[in-house]
Amino acid sequence: MTEKKGTYIKGFSRRDYIQKVHELIQSDGVRSISIRRIAREMGCSSASLYRHFESLTELLYYAELRTLTTYILRLNEGEKRWKSAWDTYIGVWDCYSREAFAHPEAYNLLFFEFKNEKLKDSIIEYYNMFPEDIKGTSHIFWTMLKCADFMDRDFEMCKKCVREGALSEENAVRLNRIACMLFRGYFTTILQEGIRPEEIDDRSRMYISDLELAICTLASDMTGYEACWKE
Repeated sequence: MTEKKGTYIKGFSRRDYIQKVHELIQSDGVRSISIRRIAREMGCSSASLYRHFESLTELLYYAELRTLTTYILRLNEGEKRWKSAWDTYIGVWDCYSREAFAHPEAYNLLFFEFKNEKLKDSIIEYYNMFPEDIKGTSHIFWTMLKCADFMDRDFEMCKKCVREGALSEENAVRLNRIACMLFRGYFTTILQEGIRPEEIDDRSRMYISDLELAICTLASDMTGYEACWKE
């Protein structure tokens, strides 16, 4: 059999592996995934997986990208309501915290374990393979992906507040640091200790409430802020 680029033994594609692993994660959790199990489920050799993936971790990374779909949908809905710079800033963090707290292992893998530069290229490739997952993709989502670093993505939103006269440049640096480090504290606690589904909304509201307190201290102008991100 002559193999073509992008195919495996038995004709499996890169998409086939990603789709199967995503299904396994949904049914049994990411900790249940092993190279041996994938090979058994797909009826192929363990070695075939390495024809297109450097490691099991890389395959898991691509499989977990689908968890971003609900985050993108939240952003799409939010953009219809957000009017001011602060509506957008707090709204984006609200969307992100809810999804990250609901899927801590996936978000840790996607945003913190790998080098940040990987996220943009991987998402572009992923959506070329799964175009059905990108319908109506948020403009904010793609804008933030232009920044490789987690804190840089937030700083892009801070700069929008500066441009609209809602925040000074000096306080933008402070807010960027506070927002990101505060989030990491909440997120790390959930990653280490876990969280029950019924606790996610309350924990996200706690984070947003703390973030709002910092913003009220640092903001130059909050005119037009109507907390449109709130459900």
